[in-house]
Amino acid sequence: GGAQRSDGCNGGVVTPTPDVLLRAVEVEGARTDVMVADGRIAAIGDDLRPSSRDEVVFVDGAGGALLPGLHDHHVHLSAIAARRHGVDVDACDTPTAFDRVVADAVVDDVGWVRVGGHDEHRHGAVDRRRLDALRPGVAVRVQHRSGLAWTLSTSGLERIGNDDAPLGALERDGDGAPTGTILRADDWLARRLGPVPPPLDDLGSELAALGLTGVTDATVSLGAARLEALLVARRTGSLPQRLVVLGTDDEDLDGLAVAGPAKVLADEVRGLDVDALAAAIADRHAGGRAVAIHAVTRAENVAAATALAMAGPIAGDRIEHGSVLPVELDDLLARSQITVVVQPALVHERGDHHLDVVDAVDLPVLHRIRSLRAAGVPVLIGSDAPVTSIDPWRAIRAAVDRRTRSGAVVGPDEAITAAEALAMYLADPLAPTGPIRRVVRGAAADLVLLDAPLPDALADPDRSRVRHTWVNGRLVHP
Repeated sequence: GGAQRSDGCNGGVVTPTPDVLLRAVEVEGARTDVMVADGRIAAIGDDLRPSSRDEVVFVDGAGGALLPGLHDHHVHLSAIAARRHGVDVDACDTPTAFDRVVADAVVDDVGWVRVGGHDEHRHGAVDRRRLDALRPGVAVRVQHRSGLAWTLSTSGLERIGNDDAPLGALERDGDGAPTGTILRADDWLARRLGPVPPPLDDLGSELAALGLTGVTDATVSLGAARLEALLVARRTGSLPQRLVVLGTDDEDLDGLAVAGPAKVLADEVRGLDVDALAAAIADRHAGGRAVAIHAVTRAENVAAATALAMAGPIAGDRIEHGSVLPVELDDLLARSQITVVVQPALVHERGDHHLDVVDAVDLPVLHRIRSLRAAGVPVLIGSDAPVTSIDPWRAIRAAVDRRTRSGAVVGPDEAITAAEALAMYLADPLAPTGPIRRVVRGAAADLVLLDAPLPDALADPDRSRVRHTWVNGRLVHP
């Protein structure tokens, strides 16, 4: 067979990998052949012949586009896995449907009913009393769709205790009694719950089927258990994708992941202290690390940009989401080359709600893309899964048509072309302002083969277009 090799600095499993000769694939508009050997693109040209290696896999491209593998620049892998090991109520459109699902949910092996995807605008407000009525005496925990809050039943609260809860984490009513809601305290809750995070199972295979060969996990603070679960998945090959993590200070990741910019929160709920935020940024910069600032609302984005200006931006600094990003900040972001990581899938999946509740003054700057690019601001695309679908082709379609689930259009002037959206998935996650990754000789063989030439695929972007996916020359789909 092929040579024994590892996947390099962000690779993992050592596997025997044959050479691959792809016939008649479209590369940047031209039909050609591509040879892959030892995890890299060895040759590109017409009528290539295999080397003398013992084993060669031949693939008939039939004119389909061969692209660098896509990279999702903002996901939460552990949250995706956890959502799948509980009850997902995202499909419930009414409070009655939510109640029915929670009432019928099965208690898991460690004695909890775990619910994900709660949306107060579709499911109604939830507190411990509502959960107690649905599941008397049962420990229930419900995660908000944003991932930023949990609500527990009375039994759940008693089970975890609250003697060392972070200040402000436990919401209380007017009488001082806990409502059951826990805000921005995932680390503390994870320590109280105890069990190791759910395994990632077949998530890597699903990502590969979408053409994703890399992801950036943007969880604000992974913690030892969740980080180890990710590294185990990389080590065993169940997560073959290259992995960048933001929420860790660990510098020794065994070559299985790379630490990207450090995740920092601008949190309007907890209170915005621009001086403290600037100090936190400066501290990260002093350690040689860029920052990725979570900022959704207008106030959060203004605070993030102001703090970055005070601290002095460095290469690699990012704003995550930028959902309501005032145009007055564009000059600063462009001059400093601060990247904004957007989620166009939110336009489709949450746009109807946003049109109802977002202030009229903010609607023109809601989920901007085109105007940011026109101003010279670097832009990347992430899914924010499980808040939205992890499917990049759905996000590309949303970036083009800007349509909500009901068919309404959100900010039509912010639409971009499918080719422009795709290019954001081809950006280097560690050098977002540099050139996009290309299928060229010597490049890492992170590749996706589509079932049609690129113009045809982009005219109708869909996950079904993906035929094959390779990571470092190893076939990971199908």
